[in-house]
Amino acid sequence: MLLAFLDKLFKKKIEGKTVEEWYGLATAETDPEKKIEYFDKVLALKSDFAGAWNLRGLEFVVLKRYEEAIASFNKALEIRPNYLEAKYNKEDAETELRKIRAAESPAEGG
Repeated sequence: MLLAFLDKLFKKKIEGKTVEEWYGLATAETDPEKKIEYFDKVLALKSDFAGAWNLRGLEFVVLKRYEEAIASFNKALEIRPNYLEAKYNKEDAETELRKIRAAESPAEGG
């Protein structure tokens, strides 16, 4: 009985695919939008998968959607506070976002 429960727990599926299958699709895909879609499926099955949050964030960076990227990196860091790759990726995304905001803001002074 317990073995059946554990097997079911580790074999949860969305649309007939396990977390491992969705992760494989996400990492093999080349289209950033599709990769995000697949990582969302991974995270629906295993929301504490810090690596998937980090990789999802990187796809948002590719799309220059920095606020969404930062949110994904924050989630990865919430799960694994010492996750250096996510920390550096977040810092890079924040830098890019600051550059965009600075370019959009009219020059101060006069």
